[in-house]
Amino acid sequence: MQPFFQGAPRILEVGGYSTPAAWGGEPPYVASLHPLKVGEPRVENMREPKMVIYEKPYFTGKSRTISSNMRDFMSRTDHQQSVFMGSLGSLKVLGGIWVGYEKEGFRGHQYLLEEGDYHDWRVWGGCDSELRSVRIIQADLTDPVMVMIEHSEEEGGGMEEEKAFEVTEAIPDVELFDYKTSTRSIHVLSGAWIAYSHVDFSGNQYILEKGVYNNCADWGSQDSRVCSVQPILPAPADASSPKDEIILFSEADFQGERLVVHHSQGALAERFLTKSCRVVRGSWVLCENKQFSGNMFVLSEEDYPSPASMGCSSSCSVFSIKLVPMTLSVPSISLFGLEGLEGREITAESEIVSLVQEGYSNHILSVRVKSGCWVLCEHTNYRGRQFLLEPIEIPNWPKFSSLHSIGSLYPVRQKQHLFRVKNQESGHFLSVQGGVEEMKSGRVVATAEVEPPSDIWFYQDGLIKNKLCPTMCLQVMGSVEPAAKVVLWNETRQPIQTWSAKMDGLISSLTFPGMVLDVKGGKTYDKEHVVVMPENDERASQRWEIQLL
Repeated sequence: MQPFFQGAPRILEVGGYSTPAAWGGEPPYVASLHPLKVGEPRVENMREPKMVIYEKPYFTGKSRTISSNMRDFMSRTDHQQSVFMGSLGSLKVLGGIWVGYEKEGFRGHQYLLEEGDYHDWRVWGGCDSELRSVRIIQADLTDPVMVMIEHSEEEGGGMEEEKAFEVTEAIPDVELFDYKTSTRSIHVLSGAWIAYSHVDFSGNQYILEKGVYNNCADWGSQDSRVCSVQPILPAPADASSPKDEIILFSEADFQGERLVVHHSQGALAERFLTKSCRVVRGSWVLCENKQFSGNMFVLSEEDYPSPASMGCSSSCSVFSIKLVPMTLSVPSISLFGLEGLEGREITAESEIVSLVQEGYSNHILSVRVKSGCWVLCEHTNYRGRQFLLEPIEIPNWPKFSSLHSIGSLYPVRQKQHLFRVKNQESGHFLSVQGGVEEMKSGRVVATAEVEPPSDIWFYQDGLIKNKLCPTMCLQVMGSVEPAAKVVLWNETRQPIQTWSAKMDGLISSLTFPGMVLDVKGGKTYDKEHVVVMPENDERASQRWEIQLL
């Protein structure tokens, strides 16, 4: 109630206050104020966006439900005629996280719209009542990282050294970190962020998704002032929620009836015709016939608003659906010019858009998938009939597929997941102990007592890394022989040691074939140390369970 935030404070929640007395004010009523921070924006139903817009405030008047980007609510020229509104007075965000724009075509002032109710324009922080277009934010919100580049200035005839500010959490005032408020460019490495023109997450908002913003115009501002930033975070997941999910819709643009699928299904209801879908988590194969047969269409995590976007014809029917199994391995495939895995061999570890343009013959008679899951396509640019192949040997490809040539192919890319690794014999978890804080090395053990996040791992290009120190990876120390200890070591060490892992089974060395992760055992002090041993079906300690987080 006094300047510089002195005196008796009054906290004002969302709502109307007709007079200063309504909030307990006394003359001179208000001399200073500041926003109350209530935490970073969080979203629960990230992959099920839905918004209900109303013509008048307090959710009255004509209403419409939308689930995709809308360039203009108030123009009949938009292709989605049913969404036309003469005005917009209030809205409810039922799922997803959206950006609202003051003007049509995603222009003007930006407003972050989280899940919740907005009974009039003041609730979403509008400069006025205008809200003409909205867009869905589609991003992986885990582990947000952003780099801000400060404007350099000429001093004494020279240029100041360009200053980069890496941000991984909410910053209410960038100047507290010795960073100027004038920002030349921004590089969002991961996640989605909100930048603000004033401190304490106030003023104009600028929604930043993954990518490079070379100047202030790129993020929608007329000047380079950025005073505070914060990431958009996913709400804590329910431990009982399914790990994989695809949502099928009976109409295009995610309309009509919906069918939610969490596991492979050999026979879908014949009355349900799939016209659009959302892949929430995992990779899936839609099949034209029951029991995973007929033409296949492999889909990764994305929105598919029409049959054409899924690679299907308008008359295509989906009668079975298969989840692509999660694999932790470096993908590898070999194609052969003769039957029986003989003749000229083509080996690939990444996608090939056109075998012919790469200088290969597309006349293939046998196939060996060594690791990973691969999609083989009839024509170039991943067109035509598709075949999903897990590790397999196919001595007669034309008989298997009825195709005599392969135009293009690609491995199914697995999204990077965090996971814990549980030893099935002892029930203990793989973790790191000691030394990591000095960036030297860390003991790798399987123990009942772990110190988070030392038990959190991720897989990257064949390397098994720990979240505690992502620049180090799992390696065998010293000479590679039975019972050689495994440690966490700098990833640049030679030779680079790569691994493959089953979700339930062995964790095998690709660098040293035949060697797998094991636990030393015995009664000595280092009995819990992880080692490599020759693969042995009789040793239960060699079996591990990967638990995705």
